[in-house]
Amino acid sequence: MKKYQLEVFCFNTESCDEYIWVEMKNVELPAELLIKMADLGIVEIQGEQVRADHIGRAYKALRLHRSLGVNLSGTAVILDLLDRMEKMRDELQQ
Repeated sequence: MKKYQLEVFCFNTESCDEYIWVEMKNVELPAELLIKMADLGIVEIQGEQVRADHIGRAYKALRLHRSLGVNLSGTAVILDLLDRMEKMRDELQQ
């Protein structure tokens, strides 16, 4: 599998309040898989676009699925718990 890195820069802070969206065809994952992940709450899609900051979550879910044998529903739960842990860790550091 090829590895790609997507960097999005925002120079106008007023326009950064909205999410950056990427065409699903530009993500190296099948559209059907992204739609299934959206149904499970792993990523957010809008029409034929996926939120750019959720692409990493999609690949993380796929890695969990492949390496641990967890189904996609399970990966959604794991990602949610990891997000909560990160948020708690940030709150503790503050």
